[in-house]
Amino acid sequence: MNYISVKLKGLFIIKPIRHSFRTYTIDMPKLTDTYARAYDCCDAVFTELGRFPTIDLIRERIGVNSPVTIKKAMNEWTRHFAEQHFDKLNRPDVPVALAQAMEQAWKLAVVEAEKAYLQKERGYQQTVADQQAAMDALAQDKAGLAQTLAAVEARLAESEGQVVALRGELEAQAETVRLLSGQRDATEQQLTQQLALAVEQDLRWRQQQEQDQAWFARRILEERQFAEDKLKDKLERQALQVAVLRESEAALQNTGIGLRRELRRLEVALAESQQNIKQPFKFKPNSKTHKKAGQGQGG
Repeated sequence: MNYISVKLKGLFIIKPIRHSFRTYTIDMPKLTDTYARAYDCCDAVFTELGRFPTIDLIRERIGVNSPVTIKKAMNEWTRHFAEQHFDKLNRPDVPVALAQAMEQAWKLAVVEAEKAYLQKERGYQQTVADQQAAMDALAQDKAGLAQTLAAVEARLAESEGQVVALRGELEAQAETVRLLSGQRDATEQQLTQQLALAVEQDLRWRQQQEQDQAWFARRILEERQFAEDKLKDKLERQALQVAVLRESEAALQNTGIGLRRELRRLEVALAESQQNIKQPFKFKPNSKTHKKAGQGQGG
């Protein structure tokens, strides 16, 4: 049995026809990372689930929401899948049962693909409807803007007369500004002269202040030096007086020591005198007189 590869709503299907083959192909899309991942995921879905991939299955697995790119990858994978199986079915040694089974599989695949496509097509149609509604709203806005523009143009025409009147007022104001500018220039000149005079006076005052401050500084230094010298002389006199007082104190201490010694000596002598007065008086003859008297009596 021969088959024909026919493009139906963006997919390639195989239909049995008379003993001839016609193949309709499309060019390979430009490869991107999302496209490559979606293409590889088609093989994984078909191997693991035993069914043809859908946009939702591919999107859930690769984690990228790009229906257009995923659809292109699915179409290319389906085309390659069809070519591979077309080569097998084109061989004369392929059993008829196998070819029929492949036909049934393709029919199921087409049904699933059509369901997925119809679901996506309804989404696209809703998107188109939304865009059409948005365009209608924009058309209404455009009409409103046209009315607004007409009103603005009418107001603009009305405003032109006001512009002429305002222009006359502006010219009068310009003349007034010119007069005021002359007065301002004269006033600025006077202020400049007054400012120069004030700066000169301030400079003289600063110079006088600096001279006064220098005189006061010298006077303060002189007074301080005089006070320091006077204090130094006073301290020297006080130091000399302290030295004299210390010498006088030392002499007084030595005199006190001599007086205390003399006082003790007098006290001792007084005590001995008092002790001699209290004892009875005894005559003690002279030994020489007694010897002479004995010699006279003996003779």
